[in-house]
Amino acid sequence: MTRSVESMSTVSRRQFTRKAAFGLAFPLIVPSKVLGGRGTPGANDRIRIGVIGIGNRSNLLIGQLPQDAEIVAVADCSLKRAQDTAARRQADWRIHQDYRKLLEQKDVDGVIIGTPDHVRVQCSIHACQAGKDIYAEKPLTVYVEEGRALVRAARKYGRVFQVGSQQRSMAMNRVACDFVRNGGLGRVLFVLGVNYTGPERYTGLPEEPVPEGLDWDRWIGRQA
Repeated sequence: MTRSVESMSTVSRRQFTRKAAFGLAFPLIVPSKVLGGRGTPGANDRIRIGVIGIGNRSNLLIGQLPQDAEIVAVADCSLKRAQDTAARRQADWRIHQDYRKLLEQKDVDGVIIGTPDHVRVQCSIHACQAGKDIYAEKPLTVYVEEGRALVRAARKYGRVFQVGSQQRSMAMNRVACDFVRNGGLGRVLFVLGVNYTGPERYTGLPEEPVPEGLDWDRWIGRQA
């Protein structure tokens, strides 16, 4: 299931839900209606996306974007990682180390936020304030109150907001659920849930130097 907060003035709940259903495997945060009803998007009608946090998960999402969307800018605390990713993809992206510079760009319609969990809400609220629609990775928040603050921001600024939750509604999972619910396994008497990696007690980490090119204050969410 994909959870969303949307602007009712921009797109109806029915329209957004229908489109968001296709965002289960990739982000689809900006409805086609944003394009002004000009028909099939052409070269000048493409949805322009910025990516905040260009690590492993965001790289997967970039590869799954719809054809009418394009990445125009990325931001990452590690400038080298962003530069290396752009070079590897032979992409002419604008690259920022401070994501707020990306949010200032008027030609960015929406953003993918694939940062670590502890700064995702901060980036998302700033994106709402900047007038960007948002696709954010899960888990969305660390604390309940963070989530409430983010919902208030999305509603206040009238943004489309989507949280990806791919495994819950993918076709193969729906087939399996329907099979079980329709008696394919017979009467289910026992279900075993497996946690792939068990909890580990945190004992602290040794101090080490900040990697070259990493904005440590930005990584921990400290605003200048």
